Amino acid sequence: MNNIRLCFRKINRWAQGYVARRTKDTGLTPSQIQALRHIGYHKTMSQQELVEDMGVDKAAVTRLVAGLEERGYVVRTADPRDGRAKVIQATEAALQIKDDVIALEEAYYNWLLEGLTVRQREDFSQALEILLARAREGRRSCYSQLDACRKQEETR
Repeated sequence: MNNIRLCFRKINRWAQGYVARRTKDTGLTPSQIQALRHIGYHKTMSQQELVEDMGVDKAAVTRLVAGLEERGYVVRTADPRDGRAKVIQATEAALQIKDDVIALEEAYYNWLLEGLTVRQREDFSQALEILLARAREGRRSCYSQLDACRKQEETR
Protein backbone atom coordinates (compact mmCIF):
# COMPACT_ATOMS: atom_id res chain seq x y z
CA MET A 1 0.00 0.00 0.00
CA ASN A 2 2.81 2.42 0.87
CA ASN A 3 4.30 1.82 -2.58
CA ILE A 4 1.09 2.95 -4.32
CA ARG A 5 0.87 6.07 -2.17
CA LEU A 6 4.52 6.85 -2.75
CA CYS A 7 4.20 6.38 -6.51
CA PHE A 8 1.16 8.68 -6.72
CA ARG A 9 2.94 11.35 -4.70
CA LYS A 10 6.17 11.17 -6.69
CA ILE A 11 4.48 11.19 -10.09
CA ASN A 12 2.35 14.17 -9.08
CA ARG A 13 5.34 16.03 -7.65
CA TRP A 14 7.43 15.37 -10.76
CA ALA A 15 4.57 16.46 -13.04
CA GLN A 16 4.32 19.69 -11.04
CA GLY A 17 8.09 20.12 -11.35
CA TYR A 18 7.85 19.75 -15.12
CA VAL A 19 5.09 22.37 -15.27
CA ALA A 20 7.02 24.71 -12.94
CA ARG A 21 10.12 24.42 -15.12
CA ARG A 22 8.15 25.16 -18.28
CA THR A 23 6.24 28.11 -16.75
CA LYS A 24 9.21 29.72 -15.02
CA ASP A 25 9.25 32.61 -17.52
CA THR A 26 5.82 33.76 -16.25
CA GLY A 27 7.37 34.74 -12.92
CA LEU A 28 4.55 32.92 -11.12
CA THR A 29 5.18 30.58 -8.21
CA PRO A 30 3.95 26.97 -8.37
CA SER A 31 1.23 27.89 -5.85
CA GLN A 32 0.08 30.77 -8.03
CA ILE A 33 0.04 28.49 -11.06
CA GLN A 34 -2.04 25.97 -9.12
CA ALA A 35 -4.45 28.68 -7.98
CA LEU A 36 -4.81 29.99 -11.54
CA ARG A 37 -5.55 26.48 -12.72
CA HIS A 38 -8.42 26.20 -10.21
CA ILE A 39 -9.74 29.70 -10.84
CA GLY A 40 -9.42 29.35 -14.60
CA TYR A 41 -11.32 26.06 -14.55
CA HIS A 42 -14.25 27.63 -12.68
CA LYS A 43 -13.85 31.09 -14.30
CA THR A 44 -15.58 32.56 -11.22
CA MET A 45 -15.41 31.20 -7.69
CA SER A 46 -15.43 32.35 -4.09
CA GLN A 47 -12.23 32.58 -2.09
CA GLN A 48 -13.70 29.96 0.25
CA GLU A 49 -14.15 27.56 -2.67
CA LEU A 50 -10.50 28.13 -3.61
CA VAL A 51 -9.48 27.40 0.00
CA GLU A 52 -11.37 24.08 -0.19
CA ASP A 53 -10.07 23.19 -3.68
CA MET A 54 -6.44 23.87 -2.81
CA GLY A 55 -6.56 22.53 0.74
CA VAL A 56 -4.74 25.51 2.21
CA ASP A 57 -5.76 28.07 4.82
CA LYS A 58 -7.66 31.29 4.16
CA ALA A 59 -4.67 33.54 4.82
CA ALA A 60 -2.57 31.72 2.22
CA VAL A 61 -5.34 32.00 -0.37
CA THR A 62 -5.84 35.68 0.42
CA ARG A 63 -2.12 36.32 -0.19
CA LEU A 64 -2.13 34.23 -3.38
CA VAL A 65 -5.17 35.98 -4.79
CA ALA A 66 -3.86 39.43 -3.87
CA GLY A 67 -0.64 38.70 -5.79
CA LEU A 68 -2.58 37.41 -8.79
CA GLU A 69 -4.85 40.44 -8.70
CA GLU A 70 -1.84 42.81 -8.67
CA ARG A 71 -0.51 41.09 -11.78
CA GLY A 72 -3.84 41.27 -13.63
CA TYR A 73 -4.71 37.56 -13.57
CA VAL A 74 -7.84 37.86 -11.43
CA VAL A 75 -10.41 40.40 -10.37
CA ARG A 76 -11.86 40.28 -6.85
CA THR A 77 -15.27 41.66 -6.02
CA ALA A 78 -17.67 41.43 -3.09
CA ASP A 79 -19.93 38.40 -3.23
CA PRO A 80 -23.46 39.67 -3.95
CA ARG A 81 -24.88 36.92 -1.68
CA ASP A 82 -22.54 37.77 1.21
CA GLY A 83 -20.84 41.17 1.29
CA ARG A 84 -18.12 39.87 3.63
CA ALA A 85 -17.02 37.21 1.15
CA LYS A 86 -15.03 37.73 -2.05
CA VAL A 87 -15.64 36.36 -5.53
CA ILE A 88 -12.64 35.77 -7.78
CA GLN A 89 -12.96 36.04 -11.54
CA ALA A 90 -10.31 34.86 -13.99
CA THR A 91 -9.07 37.30 -16.62
CA GLU A 92 -8.12 36.29 -20.17
CA ALA A 93 -4.49 36.12 -19.08
CA ALA A 94 -5.42 33.62 -16.35
CA LEU A 95 -7.40 31.50 -18.79
CA GLN A 96 -4.39 31.40 -21.11
CA ILE A 97 -2.11 30.26 -18.28
CA LYS A 98 -4.64 27.57 -17.34
CA ASP A 99 -4.76 26.31 -20.93
CA ASP A 100 -0.95 26.31 -21.15
CA VAL A 101 -0.64 24.37 -17.89
CA ILE A 102 -3.22 21.80 -18.99
CA ALA A 103 -1.33 21.30 -22.27
CA LEU A 104 1.94 20.82 -20.35
CA GLU A 105 0.36 18.32 -17.97
CA GLU A 106 -1.20 16.45 -20.87
CA ALA A 107 2.16 16.24 -22.64
CA TYR A 108 3.83 14.96 -19.46
CA TYR A 109 1.24 12.26 -18.79
CA ASN A 110 1.11 11.20 -22.46
CA TRP A 111 4.89 10.81 -22.37
CA LEU A 112 4.64 8.85 -19.12
CA LEU A 113 1.98 6.49 -20.47
CA GLU A 114 4.03 5.69 -23.57
CA GLY A 115 5.81 3.19 -21.31
CA LEU A 116 2.65 1.03 -21.09
CA THR A 117 1.07 -1.28 -23.61
CA VAL A 118 -2.42 -0.48 -24.90
CA ARG A 119 -3.88 -3.17 -22.61
CA GLN A 120 -1.98 -1.86 -19.59
CA ARG A 121 -3.26 1.65 -20.30
CA GLU A 122 -6.85 0.41 -20.50
CA ASP A 123 -6.55 -1.57 -17.24
CA PHE A 124 -4.82 1.33 -15.49
CA SER A 125 -7.45 3.79 -16.72
CA GLN A 126 -10.28 1.58 -15.45
CA ALA A 127 -8.62 1.19 -12.05
CA LEU A 128 -8.06 4.96 -11.79
CA GLU A 129 -11.72 5.66 -12.67
CA ILE A 130 -12.78 3.38 -9.81
CA LEU A 131 -10.40 5.13 -7.41
CA LEU A 132 -11.53 8.57 -8.60
CA ALA A 133 -15.20 7.69 -8.06
CA ARG A 134 -14.41 6.41 -4.57
CA ALA A 135 -12.36 9.52 -3.72
CA ARG A 136 -15.14 11.77 -5.03
CA GLU A 137 -17.68 9.88 -2.92
CA GLY A 138 -15.49 10.28 0.14
CA ARG A 139 -15.05 14.00 -0.44
CA ARG A 140 -18.78 14.55 -0.93
CA SER A 141 -19.53 12.79 2.35
CA CYS A 142 -16.80 14.74 4.14
CA TYR A 143 -14.87 11.45 4.42
CA SER A 144 -17.39 9.99 6.86
CA GLN A 145 -16.87 6.46 5.46
CA LEU A 146 -13.11 6.77 5.90
CA ASP A 147 -13.52 8.05 9.44
CA ALA A 148 -15.85 5.14 10.26
CA CYS A 149 -13.30 2.64 8.88
CA ARG A 150 -10.51 4.17 10.95
CA LYS A 151 -12.61 3.98 14.12
CA GLN A 152 -13.34 0.29 13.45
CA GLU A 153 -9.62 -0.39 13.00
CA GLU A 154 -8.80 1.44 16.22
CA THR A 155 -11.24 -0.72 18.22
CA ARG A 156 -9.72 -3.98 16.92
